[in-house]
Amino acid sequence: MDKNDKKLSLDDAVKLAVKLHREGQVDDARTLYRRILEAAPTQPDALHYLGVLQHQAGRGEEAVKLIRDAIKSNPAYTEAHNNLGNVLKELGRLDEAKAAYRACLALDPKNADALNNLGTALREQTHYQEAMSCYRKAIEISPEHADVWHNIGSILVELERYEEAIDAYRKSISFHAPNSASYRWLGYSLYRQGRLQEAVDVFRKWLLFDPDNPVARHLLAACTGENVPKRASDAFVEETFDKFAGSFDKVLKKLEYRAPEHLAKAVAALIPQQNGELMVLDAGCGTGWCGPLLRPYARRLVGVDLSRAMLEKAKGCGVYDELIEEELTSYIQARKGVFNLIVSADTLCYFGALEEVTRASFEALKPGGLMLFSIEKIANPQPGNTFILHPHGRYSHAENYMRNLLSACGFDLLSIENQILRKEAGRPVEGLIVSVMRPPGQPT
Repeated sequence: MDKNDKKLSLDDAVKLAVKLHREGQVDDARTLYRRILEAAPTQPDALHYLGVLQHQAGRGEEAVKLIRDAIKSNPAYTEAHNNLGNVLKELGRLDEAKAAYRACLALDPKNADALNNLGTALREQTHYQEAMSCYRKAIEISPEHADVWHNIGSILVELERYEEAIDAYRKSISFHAPNSASYRWLGYSLYRQGRLQEAVDVFRKWLLFDPDNPVARHLLAACTGENVPKRASDAFVEETFDKFAGSFDKVLKKLEYRAPEHLAKAVAALIPQQNGELMVLDAGCGTGWCGPLLRPYARRLVGVDLSRAMLEKAKGCGVYDELIEEELTSYIQARKGVFNLIVSADTLCYFGALEEVTRASFEALKPGGLMLFSIEKIANPQPGNTFILHPHGRYSHAENYMRNLLSACGFDLLSIENQILRKEAGRPVEGLIVSVMRPPGQPT
């Protein structure tokens, strides 16, 4: 610390840095933490809280080192052990995270937060019985711990024990009313139990304290059929999938998700030679399920998605030449005549009206280019049906609507196949795998 800092004792400097950190003045806090460490390199609080700050800034590996150094300086530092676990969990290093939480609990067996965090790490590894044991212990220590009740509900949803989940989420809300996640999953659990009006009431209550929440608005429209949007808003998609990214792959495996597999077979039937010469777009790439299946065809493979967290997961596939965070229709509209192949798995189920994105896709293809996509199918469409928004928040479409639209846009329909895309509430979700071509010889 420089001469102007000497007026502060070391302890006072740490307190000031933490205050700045909590008030959101992160640059000043970081500077002060570093000055403290210049003066006292092993000061545990400065090491610990600088680690927390660096984690919040997306510098996870640096955070791990700093917090480990804090623990070396003070092995009995329970909060540091707990936060080390949190950083490691966010980095996907779950076994190391569990070890950190257990080290915290060895020092403080009644630390409800550490029990909750250990339970969550165990839950992510599907060790549900052990996770529930941690949560129950945490509740014995802190009966009104809203996060623990929410996490109990999350396990019960994964186990499809919806009545018990409803009770857990109601407890979470009662102890922490403005808890958007608990409102969402309470509404979902009620819907899964066929208690649609109760779900509507939950979403209305959610909007009372968070009137602009895009997820609450979308799900309320889905449950009531009132003010149904033509597609899910950008804000809904971003919020939903940023929060879903961590468990996305695990959940889809559990639901026996097969849309990418069906699309890959359809691509192979149309393009038997995997010669790596095509410009390929994975439209709504998510965490990258289609990427490895499309790579053999691509000279350049581009993935586009609105969710930054999903794109971070997709980077791990190591197969994309470019990953772009942008709304799909806007991106395609600016790429006329660029692609030989566009593939979209389980993305158009977040669109109701498909006119704009379909026309844009036609224009984005080179003559002779192919587009293949999956949509969920209205099983028994009524006259005039085009699309329906369901209480789970996704749209399904009438086959005739799809056929007529593709024809109107100028596509040649190559095939349309009925397939099971995944399961929902234990039942198969019927969908269509659609293959179309922009006719060869047309100018771009």
